Amino acid sequence: MHSSLRRILVFVVGIGVILLSSVNAAIHTSVPIDHRVYRILDVAEIRGLIGRQVSTRPYSAKKVLSLLQQIEENRESLSPSEVAEVIDLQQELEHSFGFAESSVDDLLSTGFLRTYDQEKKIGASLGVSLASTQTVNVVTREYDSRNSILAFIKGDLGEAISYNMNFGLQLDKLNSNVFLPTDFTIAGEGFYMQLLDGGSQLRTIPSSAFYTGLALSPELSASLFDGNLNLRWGSIKRDWGPGLNNLMVSGSARSFDGIEIQLDATSWLHYTVINGSLGKFSLKTLDGERFFSDDFNDDKPYYRFDNNFSAHRIELDATPNLTLSIFEGVVWQKRFELGYLNPLTIYMFQQNNLGDIDNMLAGVDFNYTLAKKARFYGSMATTELNKIGSLKTMLTAPRNILAFQAGVTIPLPIGSFSSLTFQWTYLAPFFYSHYPMLEQVGTLEKGDGIASVFTSKRGNTYTYNGTDTITIKYSNGEPSEYLALPTSGSSKVSDNGRIKIEVNDNGDFLISETYSETAYVNKGENLGYPLNPNSQEFLLQLDLGFAQGWKTQTVVKYQVRSGQYGYTVEQFVKYSDISSYNPKDFWANTFEHALTLELQVAKKFAQMPIEVSLEYRFTTLWERGNSAGKTFDGKNTVGFLSWNGPSYDNVVTVGTKIYF
Repeated sequence: MHSSLRRILVFVVGIGVILLSSVNAAIHTSVPIDHRVYRILDVAEIRGLIGRQVSTRPYSAKKVLSLLQQIEENRESLSPSEVAEVIDLQQELEHSFGFAESSVDDLLSTGFLRTYDQEKKIGASLGVSLASTQTVNVVTREYDSRNSILAFIKGDLGEAISYNMNFGLQLDKLNSNVFLPTDFTIAGEGFYMQLLDGGSQLRTIPSSAFYTGLALSPELSASLFDGNLNLRWGSIKRDWGPGLNNLMVSGSARSFDGIEIQLDATSWLHYTVINGSLGKFSLKTLDGERFFSDDFNDDKPYYRFDNNFSAHRIELDATPNLTLSIFEGVVWQKRFELGYLNPLTIYMFQQNNLGDIDNMLAGVDFNYTLAKKARFYGSMATTELNKIGSLKTMLTAPRNILAFQAGVTIPLPIGSFSSLTFQWTYLAPFFYSHYPMLEQVGTLEKGDGIASVFTSKRGNTYTYNGTDTITIKYSNGEPSEYLALPTSGSSKVSDNGRIKIEVNDNGDFLISETYSETAYVNKGENLGYPLNPNSQEFLLQLDLGFAQGWKTQTVVKYQVRSGQYGYTVEQFVKYSDISSYNPKDFWANTFEHALTLELQVAKKFAQMPIEVSLEYRFTTLWERGNSAGKTFDGKNTVGFLSWNGPSYDNVVTVGTKIYF
């Protein structure tokens, strides 16, 4: 580190310490869900080293430390490398979340300052963490660069309350082409801009230059009644369910602000509920396609993605080895809706009572542990179940919008807390999608052979040419669209389904535009499992731990998409035309197959707060086009084009974390 920069850092941190009258490190705040400790806890639970744990993560640092202590107490069941890793993890977490003092002299080796008042039980840490990840396609030389610095103040207020106030600055060059599409995510909040170039905003990805973004993950947590009641208000990543990523709230999803309650009503009954505010990310296009979020350059009164999210989950330990769960989630337009804010309400009944306008998701899951050998789990979720009959009818009916996940995790007697997981996930057509809400915005007059023009408050311009078409010129710069004239009593809908034109009694054209979108997305990305609708994924993941901070992960994914209908989250069911949808036939309509191998190795250094990682990914892709093009309901009425020859990607990622 440059000496002048070092002096500035020491000075800034020193001023912060002076301003804080007594500056613990947030023992009740959460351990991030991508931390290796969760894989260790999974294996330990299967092996019977700890009891059954609730499947709503993340856990607080205090809970994780308690579980690691229980594991260490079973040393006779651990290998020497496992004992060493448990001890190292305890030291790491106590270092990050504990009470030990850290002075200015330790600043460069720890990344933070900490003091703690034992009498008042109040303390705080102030510091920074650094991260850098570089991803390069070795064939095309395209690359993605992520670089961040996060400053924080975190600590405890008494024995029950912890806080984490932070602010991250990112310098990123984003390129989605070097990722598997379902793995690509945007790290920054809100938008990216170029601070030294007049504040110009990132408009499209892949980006041609570096842009600056912000990251915020504040958290206020409390633990009461010996940890049986936990409260959290924060913007963090969450993962709800027994799988690797899950159907309702997935660990791969962008973080969102939420107020969360986790109650252990008894040793065998657990309840978790959250009410949160979903966000948006301002971007015009991603890979040449319109990004499914609001553009901050549009007028603020006309944003479409303005939603809250409510979810809850009940877990019942039916036997010592079997847990049964039921869950619900709902994406709803931002409004003061006490029905959804009530932590004990049933969302399905509430949304019916409110007019059936919000986006419901409900499901059940289980996990069963075959003691010391394996854990089996499965999940089923639905956003609509219209026909209940035979199993075939349930699976093929177009309005039965279902998702399934099943898997098994097997501990391996090699290395340190190693495991092998196989998982299958299926999302039906239209899963996570929802029809947009439309409002009438004006009338386009129809004259005899005379052109007329109407411009809506959102800036879209509609022109009747006096003969047989209506032209839509979009304010966001999308190509103009030409619609044939609707006849009396009928309507025409734009290709993206967000504009409807119908004829009134006078023969004039009534224009309706979308004012609200409630698809199951947050900041333009899936809130649930990271797949497109009408897709399947077969995943095999091998996690190996070794002594001295080494770990490896090998992942094989086979993903396949079907293009019969409803194959992107923007597409939604046209209920008025449901009779024209054929029964679902996934394998007869496939248009994309992707096979991926990922190899990752990471090393944590014992004497320095540094972690380095190296990853290699090989992907082969087969795809074919749809001669009908993309329409809002995704129906393929014409057929597919010929298969293209397979394409190949070889991608390398190098990462570093300092003061993590």
